[in-house]
Amino acid sequence: MRHLLLVATLCLPGLALAQTTELYIPGTTQAPQAAESPAAASPMARCLKTADPAACAGVQADPSVPVLENALPDIQVETLILDLNGGAPTVSKQAPAQAPSYDAPPPTKGKVSYPSVAITIEFDFNSDRIRGDQLGKIFNLINALQDPTLAGTAYAVIGHTDAKGRAAYNCELSQRRAGTVAQALRDAYVTVPLYPVGFGEHALKNTYDPHAAENRRVTFLRLPHPPNSILDAAYRTCGY
Repeated sequence: MRHLLLVATLCLPGLALAQTTELYIPGTTQAPQAAESPAAASPMARCLKTADPAACAGVQADPSVPVLENALPDIQVETLILDLNGGAPTVSKQAPAQAPSYDAPPPTKGKVSYPSVAITIEFDFNSDRIRGDQLGKIFNLINALQDPTLAGTAYAVIGHTDAKGRAAYNCELSQRRAGTVAQALRDAYVTVPLYPVGFGEHALKNTYDPHAAENRRVTFLRLPHPPNSILDAAYRTCGY
C-alpha cells in the first residue's frame, strides 16, 4: 500500500532518503480605517489558512517541479464530514454548506463539515520514512506553516491509505506516517500546533475504486478553537 502522506526529509530524526496551508460624515475628518491583516506571502499558506478552492487553485505542493499536462493536481480541497456521535467520517468534493467559524466552539454532537487541504506526498511501500524526492513539498509546507498569517491556527495532520491490506494495519501505518510528518515539521521550527491522526482507509476519496492512488494522501484540517470535540471524533476513526 503506497500511501501518500506528509513527509519531510531534511536530515531530521526518523527521516531517510530513498535510494531509487466605518462611518464617514461629510464635512468631518474621515475616521481612520483599521489596518488590514497582511496577506500571506506564501501561496501554500493562503491555501492552508482558508482551504478555499479559489485560494488553492494552481498552488503546487513542490513549486520546483514542472506540472505535467493532464496530471492530477497534487493539492486538492475536499470537505471532511465528521460524525461527533461516533459514526465513520466521509469525504465530499462539495464545499461545506456554511463556512465554518474557527473562533467559535464547535458543537459536541451531530455532524460537522470542514474544508481540508489534501496533499499528495509519497512514501515507499510499507514505509513511514520520507522519500528524498518529496523534500521540495516539505520545504514548501515548512515555509507556509511558518508564515505569520497562520499564527494562532492549529491543524490535524491526517494520514489516509487506500483499501489494500487489512484495515487495522492501514490505520496503524497512516498514524505512523502522520506522526512522522508532524514531527518533521516541528523539528524544522514549525510552531503552529499539529495533531497527527491516522484515518487508514476509513475516509476514501474515490469510493468507486478503493485501491486508487488518489485515496493515498495527507490532509491538513484547520481546527476550530477549542478543537477537543473535532479531535476526539477524528481519533475515534481508527479507535485511538
